[in-house]
Amino acid sequence: MKILFLSFFDPFLVETGVGAHIKGLALALDKLGCEIHILVLTSKGCCQVENRVKVYGFSRFHNYFLHLPVVNGHILPLASIGLVNKMCKEYGIDIVHGQSPSSWAYSLLRECRTPFVVTLHSTSFGEFSSYLDMSVSNVNRGVVIGALSEIFSAFLTSIEYAYADRVIAVSKAIAEDAIRYFRLPRERVTVIHNGIDLKSLVNFGFRNDEVREHVILSVGRLVWRKGFKFLIDAMPHVLSEYSDAKLFLVGDGDQRRPLEQHVKKLGIDDSVYFLGRISKERLCSLYKIADIYVQPSLYEPCAITILEAMSMGKPIVATSVGGNPELITDLAEGLLVEPKNSLQLANAIICLFSDSSLKRKLGINARKKVEKEFTWEKVAEKTLELYKKMLDGV
Repeated sequence: MKILFLSFFDPFLVETGVGAHIKGLALALDKLGCEIHILVLTSKGCCQVENRVKVYGFSRFHNYFLHLPVVNGHILPLASIGLVNKMCKEYGIDIVHGQSPSSWAYSLLRECRTPFVVTLHSTSFGEFSSYLDMSVSNVNRGVVIGALSEIFSAFLTSIEYAYADRVIAVSKAIAEDAIRYFRLPRERVTVIHNGIDLKSLVNFGFRNDEVREHVILSVGRLVWRKGFKFLIDAMPHVLSEYSDAKLFLVGDGDQRRPLEQHVKKLGIDDSVYFLGRISKERLCSLYKIADIYVQPSLYEPCAITILEAMSMGKPIVATSVGGNPELITDLAEGLLVEPKNSLQLANAIICLFSDSSLKRKLGINARKKVEKEFTWEKVAEKTLELYKKMLDGV
């Protein structure tokens, strides 16, 4: 079976959640015998081969313009239509698989009747709603651009889903959003969660005994919807019980400066560390020494970072929003708390710090669950089954 993926960024070069999804799924489908082609809208140059997966660059724009949302989100998909239609005919593509909203124009203007499926990684309605309760002090240029971008994306994705043959949602929560906001028939929506490459994160095991502090780790873009402010607000409560506690925040974004200022205001500079973007090797080291992984999101479709932490045998503290409760069960692989509730976050962290046997049990359960349910091999098998149904007209 020949599959054409449409992607904004080269999943083998750019580390993003969607990129990790495309890379993991493409490689797993390749192992199942599929012929994989990936058209990258923001890359230049000819075909490159990554582990037998063929990656094609398309963009004719200068690199500066590629970072503008109006270019990579709106113009590039439209400009690429001719090439996508040509590739479908030239390579005999069986399925075109878009990653919202990179394929909105193809869904509207495709010339051939190649079956088309799109993966819904989040909804613009959910993304936008997370901005609504922000205080004025947290609003900056990045927030305004992000909010406006979500409004445009909502319009484009509504086109995409209206013309797609099938929609894959990365969680049940996202599927319900798609059915509710985009008026999609339930039978056109299939839930297939994200996966994880168990071999990509090495040195699985529990924390290094040489590390004496109580270590908390959280990974993600430093944007409002990730809820890092509420995790930072939880730290004074945690420090009152465990004065040696350290919080490591991995990632960057428009909220980094406000968050750094907030940490200084709380007087906990010595306990909270902003690490920015780091290498996979360093991230593995942090997972290794962390006692607890925390996901304080206000909106979260299906966090690959949670799956990464689970694969490293870490107990999870997460807000009960979006796809989080689908990945972890309260008191089984982690602890679930209410969103925007710093006190509950603090109490959950303190609970795990004070009960090493519970912490270890949740970590072991987390690893087992990932191995059983959330590998890319499992995701590829479910996706291939959907492809076959589409080709059979089911």
